[in-house]
Amino acid sequence: MTEQNKNIISLNGNWQFIKDAEEKLVLNDINKKLDSDFNFAEMEIPQNWQLAGLDNFNGAIWFLKHFDLPEPKDGIKILKFFGVDYFADVWLNGNYLGNHEGYFQPFYFNITHTVQTTDNLLIVKVTSPLELPGIVWPNRKKLIKGIFNHHDCRPGGWDLKHGQDKNTGGIWNDVAIEIGAGIFIDHVKIDTKLNQGKDKTDVKIIVKYESSFNSSLTDFVDLNIASPFGEELQNKNLVDFKPGKNKFELVIEILQPELWWSWDLGSQKLYQLKISSTLFAEKHFTFGIREVHLDEQNVFHLNGEKLFLRGTNLIPTQWLSELTTEKIKFIIDLMKEANINIVRVHAHINRAEFYDECDKQGILVWQDFPLQWTYDESKEFAANAVSQIKDMVNQYYNHPSICFWCCHNEPGEQINSLDSLLYKAVQSEDQTRIIRKASNYEEHPYDGWYWGNKEHFAAAPMGPLVTEFGAQAVPQIQSLQKFLSEDEIYKPDWLKWKYHNFQYEQTFNIAGIEPGNNVNEFIENSQNYQAELIQTAVDFYRRKKFNGINGIFQFMFIDCWSSISWSVIDYYGNKKKGFDSLKNAYQPIYVSVRMRQKKYFLDSKLNFDLWIINDLIESFQNISLQIFFDETVIHQIDYIKLAANDIQFIDWGKLKIKIPYETEIGEHQIKFELIDNAVGKIISVNSSRMEIVSKVAIEFVNVDVMEGKE
Repeated sequence: MTEQNKNIISLNGNWQFIKDAEEKLVLNDINKKLDSDFNFAEMEIPQNWQLAGLDNFNGAIWFLKHFDLPEPKDGIKILKFFGVDYFADVWLNGNYLGNHEGYFQPFYFNITHTVQTTDNLLIVKVTSPLELPGIVWPNRKKLIKGIFNHHDCRPGGWDLKHGQDKNTGGIWNDVAIEIGAGIFIDHVKIDTKLNQGKDKTDVKIIVKYESSFNSSLTDFVDLNIASPFGEELQNKNLVDFKPGKNKFELVIEILQPELWWSWDLGSQKLYQLKISSTLFAEKHFTFGIREVHLDEQNVFHLNGEKLFLRGTNLIPTQWLSELTTEKIKFIIDLMKEANINIVRVHAHINRAEFYDECDKQGILVWQDFPLQWTYDESKEFAANAVSQIKDMVNQYYNHPSICFWCCHNEPGEQINSLDSLLYKAVQSEDQTRIIRKASNYEEHPYDGWYWGNKEHFAAAPMGPLVTEFGAQAVPQIQSLQKFLSEDEIYKPDWLKWKYHNFQYEQTFNIAGIEPGNNVNEFIENSQNYQAELIQTAVDFYRRKKFNGINGIFQFMFIDCWSSISWSVIDYYGNKKKGFDSLKNAYQPIYVSVRMRQKKYFLDSKLNFDLWIINDLIESFQNISLQIFFDETVIHQIDYIKLAANDIQFIDWGKLKIKIPYETEIGEHQIKFELIDNAVGKIISVNSSRMEIVSKVAIEFVNVDVMEGKE
């Protein structure tokens, strides 16, 4: 995944630029300005131009970079862009190198015969246009940018006037020149497949390259694979390098391979591949060995073991250049804290460092292609989408964390046309992963938000893979104050709130959230509602584990900008109450509680059901369940056996537990602790609130007397 190369000359840093909103300038106009005393603006690259202060700019920007090329002079020289959004046209020293469309793919040009030792001028025209509102955008889009172009979590949401605000355009990732001895390694695809006994795997290494030589040249290629424990496997291969762009394949066998697991099932064993030759710079790659599939009941299997998917949806930022390795680690650390074992990268493709961290930390990935709602119906668009989805698969193929490819989010009827083509395109590039045509409306149960109420989750709707559910919650007041003025908060400007994605109708008329007496009470009510909905939904779904429900994905994890959304963590990294609900309900070993009543008289029998759920592939032979009333144990069940992937139901009728007579009137906590007696460790905790009330004194009125009837 992460490629290391010492023969790299970075072109990051200060670039000049000129805006071209109407896209009227041509190269000659730029040259004339260079010859004059024109004062170009400057921008630090890499960076999305919105973050550089070009607020709401759509159109083209011409970027210019002057540079010298240090020694050595000989060998192949490649100019590589790691991410440009969205169209790019590139010139070097007056020579047109070519163009590229798409925001997520690296692309390169061979500049061996174009680059100079000194006084080089690189010009890049980057175009990220406004799609014509009401005509092209939102229903006939042509830009393949997913949530970066159209989504109800981005600035302006669905609004025709503002829904494309805060453009993501720009040179958002690194620019560099790579120098080699004569061969440039474009891409290495590492294909692993376990045999049935899992005692060996053939590692097929497909190497795409470009040669600067005019004729074929034969040389040895050395392979070195280091196991997770540092053991090395070496192989030397004689390869015939042909001129131009080509590829070769190498195969090496690994005996007793170490498998990669999600964090809750095992370790993240990663192999290191080093490939070298006298003709190209040494390359390093990381890969893992694992198998994934869905069975006939759509149950997910990892390395042959069933796994219930406890997921979330992620849009970590609106501008990929601001997503640092530190923030990526922060987000994935929080996912593991919340007991999430899979993340759906929602309707976009993220930067490589994100998938690297998922590999390291054992978070499975459901990877969407960046298509959000509907698009142009032309053959030209379909061909472009097919080409770009193949780029996605090949670019991220080596990541063991990625287990699903999904072609489209909420496509409606395009699932039967465009998405059928995309499905076949993915299938042609990858036969090792699960492929989905789409994540469509019929697996997005927004009960309690867009319709109905949260109690509808009792029916465990829209399985077996529920890829979105949730509700909005307003972030804490300190976060609101960072993007709304005092007047907009305390005398709510609902249009401004809507621009930041707040949904007024759903909040008040469907969810029925009370506004309270002030904004702090409203925030409390809003966060309480989201937390309760998450807890309710997850409880009902997990009780149906492998019985119609095989995985669930809460929507969504963190805000991608300063907004009021479905997230459980706001844009500034502050947790909402829903985070704790998710963390609690997603425990791998979990006691799910259904309180049959919330109010009791003194000395009443407690009335609840319990489900003990084990998502692990580990069995337990001697578990105790302790039930606490406040801090006192009032009941204990011993010698519980819990098999791997087990679920056990304890009916309320079997629990003869009374409320202690000395209990005071008021609210109390009932807590459930599972203890693994083999190691003396608490392995799960859950709790609920209840209220003890006095018996009501009632004196009925004699109606006959009131009406004068003796």
